[in-house]
Amino acid sequence: MYKLIALDIDDTITLTPRVVPDEIIEAVKKAKEHGIHVTVATGRGWLGSKLIIDQLDVTDPVINYGGAMVNEPRTGRVLHANEIPPELVTEVLGEAKALGMHAHIYQGDKVIAEEPNPYVEGYAEKLDLPHEYDPDIMKKTWYNVPKVLMMTTDEKAQRLIPEFQKKYDGKLKVSGSSKGFIEFNNPDSHKGAGLEWVAGYLGIAQKDTVAVGDNSLDLEMIRWAGLGCAVDNGKPEVKEAADLVIPSCAEFGVARLIDCIINGRV
Repeated sequence: MYKLIALDIDDTITLTPRVVPDEIIEAVKKAKEHGIHVTVATGRGWLGSKLIIDQLDVTDPVINYGGAMVNEPRTGRVLHANEIPPELVTEVLGEAKALGMHAHIYQGDKVIAEEPNPYVEGYAEKLDLPHEYDPDIMKKTWYNVPKVLMMTTDEKAQRLIPEFQKKYDGKLKVSGSSKGFIEFNNPDSHKGAGLEWVAGYLGIAQKDTVAVGDNSLDLEMIRWAGLGCAVDNGKPEVKEAADLVIPSCAEFGVARLIDCIINGRV
């Protein structure tokens, strides 16, 4: 039986930002009763994922900011982190400004943007995050930034992601998560590396791990896990990379997967 399951949040276990379906909560509870460790691996920071962590009663380290941080689930204490080099933080913010797009950075769980705009207001309200505006954001040197997030239309994001991946190859990890999101991380910071760290921390072998996701931010952990799974509503490239495609988020695919794991059907 597999010993560790890492779950993406948005569009993998839930279609709403703050509430996990009862079917998923019950399935995770059963997995834990069978001695299986269950954690989340998300592009969100610790505070933005805490409601989900609490509903699932996660007690093992959680993977945040797309793998840039691993946090203690109850307190948010940082167990492992990789920052973006400060000069690249400024460069990415400049890229967004030149394109007329919104971008913001993180300091801990606080969102910092240059000026008020609907994107950051909506994002902060959705996840109940503290946020502030700094008109001198481009003039400052920013350390300990786990992620820079650009937000635009989904059509524009899908067009720009491969362009940014090519431009920042070897310098930054560029990926998509939710619709319209373009995420920039340290190249050594991805969910696969995060899952490897958590598995090592728990003393669990790679072959005994499971990862489930839907978007390009999940690719590395799906490829690294002993059993990499994609929900049926996932991106084509994610489903192609997966060992197993499970029913969609709306069909509670993760709950059905857990049932199969417990009963030895996968």
